[in-house]
Amino acid sequence: MEGLKSKGISAGTKSVKFGIVLLPNFTLSALSLFLDCLRLAADEKDQSRQIRCRWEITTLTGDSVRSSSGMVVETTAGISSVLDCDYVIVVGGLIMPKRQPPVALLELLDKANKRGVSVIGLCTGSFVLVESGILPEKQCCVSWLHKQEFDDEYFDYRSDTTSLYRANGNHYTCAGGVGSAYLALEVIGSEFDEELARKCASILMIPYERRKSEQPAPAVSEISNKVIRQTIRVFETTMEDPPSLSEVARRVGITSRQLERIFRDELGTSPSRIRDKLRVQRAKQLLVETDLNFTEVAVACGLFGTRTLNRTFEREGEKLPREIRSRTA
Repeated sequence: MEGLKSKGISAGTKSVKFGIVLLPNFTLSALSLFLDCLRLAADEKDQSRQIRCRWEITTLTGDSVRSSSGMVVETTAGISSVLDCDYVIVVGGLIMPKRQPPVALLELLDKANKRGVSVIGLCTGSFVLVESGILPEKQCCVSWLHKQEFDDEYFDYRSDTTSLYRANGNHYTCAGGVGSAYLALEVIGSEFDEELARKCASILMIPYERRKSEQPAPAVSEISNKVIRQTIRVFETTMEDPPSLSEVARRVGITSRQLERIFRDELGTSPSRIRDKLRVQRAKQLLVETDLNFTEVAVACGLFGTRTLNRTFEREGEKLPREIRSRTA
């Protein structure tokens, strides 16, 4: 252990082990964002020695596995090794129609859960946690992109398409994307300390303060529901002089109550929250690309003054406008 001391790691350093199960066609970004946070937390600077954090990469068959991007990842251990870990992480990806998770995987998760092992589902790996029946609540964090598939399959569960991730005791579900990194930072902060989590975020150039933020507004091109597409178009084209939500509903041919219900059912959030997300996106663009002052930016986004602009940014988990503007000065 003398070598560790000389590198700034004490001999009695706590070590947490992670068993990562990759499913066929898994999402590479979910794996890499989560794992790189562990790598940076594991050692001083970026020396990448597995000291504070250790991990094994596994598959059900023990063979290498191809990601949805085509990159192939080799395993480092057999699937049974995850039962000796502190955390089991299931990384999903492409949804294969009518293809159920293997019984062996569900049994493995059940066994790990009974041993008190923490279980994490990244991307559509969360679907597997639902299938296993180990989640303590009938709610699961899902990317808005996969909400329809989730709701069709698991009608007795509520899909959370607002959060980046959900934590309930030692069970975690994550929408994927940058949420994978923020969930890893949450685990690092819990197992070690916030300073270490901040260090990892800083090296990866991820704003640590946004770890509690929400999923971004969905792109119109990715939405199949006609009413939602039309509503977002109204939001975008009337941003400077926004009509009331009842007027928006009238323009798309439904009542305001129907509009609320459709957004809740399809996106898991309200029309007003989606409009705020679009406002923040537009405001950030204006702050970076124009010389408009803060009041002018607020008015251009349908907000009444800088105080409302700041509150909207805070609610969406964004840096304040003055911070964004100062970075571009």
